[in-house]
Amino acid sequence: MKIKQYLSAIAASVLMPILIVLAIFPVRDWFTTTDIVMLQLVWVTLVALRSNRRVAAITTLVSVACTDWFFVTPYFTFHIENIEYVVTFAVMLIVGLVISQLAGQLTSKINDIKQHASNTSCLYELAKGLNGLDEIDSQRGYFQTTVEHHLHITLDWWQVIPVKQPQSRCYFVNGEIDSCWGGFTASQSLDEARSAFLNTAISVLYQAHENTKLRQQSAAISVQAELERAKNALLRSLSHDLRTPLATIMGASSMLADENIVLNEEMAVEQARNIFEQSKILNEHFDKVMELSRVNKMGEDLQWQSISLQTLISEAQARRQQLLINFELTTAISEQDSCQGDITLLEIALANMFENASRYGNGHATLSFSYQQDAQQIDYQLRITNQLASSLPSSTDQGVGLGSVICDVVAKFHHGRFTLEINEQQQSASACLAWSKLHD
Repeated sequence: MKIKQYLSAIAASVLMPILIVLAIFPVRDWFTTTDIVMLQLVWVTLVALRSNRRVAAITTLVSVACTDWFFVTPYFTFHIENIEYVVTFAVMLIVGLVISQLAGQLTSKINDIKQHASNTSCLYELAKGLNGLDEIDSQRGYFQTTVEHHLHITLDWWQVIPVKQPQSRCYFVNGEIDSCWGGFTASQSLDEARSAFLNTAISVLYQAHENTKLRQQSAAISVQAELERAKNALLRSLSHDLRTPLATIMGASSMLADENIVLNEEMAVEQARNIFEQSKILNEHFDKVMELSRVNKMGEDLQWQSISLQTLISEAQARRQQLLINFELTTAISEQDSCQGDITLLEIALANMFENASRYGNGHATLSFSYQQDAQQIDYQLRITNQLASSLPSSTDQGVGLGSVICDVVAKFHHGRFTLEINEQQQSASACLAWSKLHD
């Protein structure tokens, strides 16, 4: 590359002025010396605009020499008899050097502006790309690829500064030497401008790291707040759901144990049946509490995976097999439909949705699935709709239930939400489990 530039400079500064005068030489009687000087200055100007000031200055000197050699008497010598030509050549030399100097400054400023615009564009694209990534490792990889392509160098990332570095490598770090984000080494020494760009780019990277850390902390705080809300809802539900059957059991058992109360056989059997039924309700509540505890434990280590929806539905139905014997489910989900999430948690949530639809509905429900994808994430939605039963279970016996609380906790762990809507006019209910999967 350097040899090619060197040959190009020789051709522009030496060969072309000679070719110009040789082309004019056969018709030199048609031109005055001043005309020839002007033609030479045109070429000097072109060289100054397209090359550097050094090449333009050499072109000026060669042009003066060629004009003197070929067009000033005595010909083919550098001797000048007429003093007017001395002034002409002096002015030509001065004008040529001034043009080369001004053109060189203009070219330098244009190159600086182009480089500044290129750096600004690269930093803008870098900042936009980094803000679209949610993982620090992904941000670091994107930064390394972008900067290497822009500066045509190779970068290596270091968590800490190497104790001994080769002299050909330069370390760049923004802020303190022991920055928690580490730093980079370049494969070659860089000039001041490229070093400044690299340090600016690294500051953009560190700012993106800080923003990511703040987003993660904010998300953790949000999840913690949702967990606290779920715990409060659990306590409210337990205080109601456990108090009612316990009161019934205590009342029935006290009647059976009181010697002052005489019960016939039919009344005794009825009270014993009440104790048994309320004990079953208590057992269901304790099962729900254990299931909710398991959900909270599993949510701390969420396992994202691709899930076949038909598999998810069948596994959820298997979890409530006894309760769903007379339950009919209609769905248009095909074998190709799939989603992403923690399969165990989604099974638990969907099983509770089936249970509520079976317990409070007319025995038939419709399940629909939809998803929407954009550049940031994929949004999934499972919705169960059913008609309400003509006679609902007594709220005194059933309480508000923990199934909805469990569904809500599962949705929150998946960056989503659970909603339950009841239309009293149409006597219908709609439960929706919505969640999102962020792109890697």
